[in-house]
Amino acid sequence: MASNIDARREFAQLCAREPVPLARGALLIAQEEYPDLDVEQGLDRLAGLAREAEPLVAAGDDTIEKIQLLSEFLFVQKGFEGNRDAFGDPRNSFLNDVLERRLGIPITLSVVYLEVGRRLGLNLHGVSFPTHFLVKAIDQRGELLIDPFNAGAILGLEDIKARLTQIYGQAVEVHPDMLKAVGTRHILGRMLRNLKNIYNSGADWPRALAALDRILLLDARSYDELLERAALYERLECFSAALDDFQSFLTHLPDHPNAEGARESVMRLMRQVARIN
Repeated sequence: MASNIDARREFAQLCAREPVPLARGALLIAQEEYPDLDVEQGLDRLAGLAREAEPLVAAGDDTIEKIQLLSEFLFVQKGFEGNRDAFGDPRNSFLNDVLERRLGIPITLSVVYLEVGRRLGLNLHGVSFPTHFLVKAIDQRGELLIDPFNAGAILGLEDIKARLTQIYGQAVEVHPDMLKAVGTRHILGRMLRNLKNIYNSGADWPRALAALDRILLLDARSYDELLERAALYERLECFSAALDDFQSFLTHLPDHPNAEGARESVMRLMRQVARIN
C-alpha cells in the first residue's frame, strides 16, 4: 500500500522528466485519494482494453473507420459513458474509478480514449477545447475531432461552432488555439484544476491544497495557482508557507495586476510570522 507521501513523491519524480507518461500520471493523482490503488494494475487494464479492441479496430480500412470502430468498442461494447447525472462527482476525475465504473467527464474519458487508441497505433492527441475536452486524430489526410463524452462522436466545423455558441451565448469565431493539440502536462493540469474546483466548492481545503501542489509540480510557472495556494495557506493559518508563496509570486511577476494585493499580504504575513516567532 502506498502512502500519500509515496504517491506525491512518485508524482514529483514523474513531473521532473520528459515526456510525462499520461496514464501513470493520472493514476498517481488518484493514488493520493486511494492509497491501496495499484498503478501497475491500472496500466494493465488499459493495455487489456487495447488488446481486446485490436482485432476489431484493425479491420478498419482508414483512420475514420478505425476511430469509429474504437468508439464502438469503448462506448457500446464496454459501456463507457459521460456521467451527466453527477458531473461534479470527484470520482469522474480519478482514472481508476473511470475504468471501474465506466463513467467519466470529457477529460478522463479522453484519457481512456487516448491511451487505448495510441496502443493501437492511432495518432491521437488531446484538445483543450473550452469547457469540454476533446481528442484529435491526425493522419496524412488531415484531422478528426472526437468527443469521447458523447460516445466518440466525430465533430465537424458546424458542430464546433454550435458548441461555442452554446458556451458563450453568441456566435464566436473558431480560433485555431481552441483546437490545437496539448501535451500531457496540460492534460494532467486540467484534471487537477477540475478536482481543485470541486474541492473548493465543497470547502475541502486540504484536498484543494493537494491539487494546487501537484499543479505547481507539473508547471512551476502556474502563477495563478501559486497566488491561489498562497491565499489558501493563509486561510489554513500556514503563515510561513503563505508568505513564501506571495514573495515568490512577486519575484516572478512584480507588475502583475494582483501584485499590489500580494504586497499587502506579504506585509501582513511578515507581522503575523514575527508574532509567532
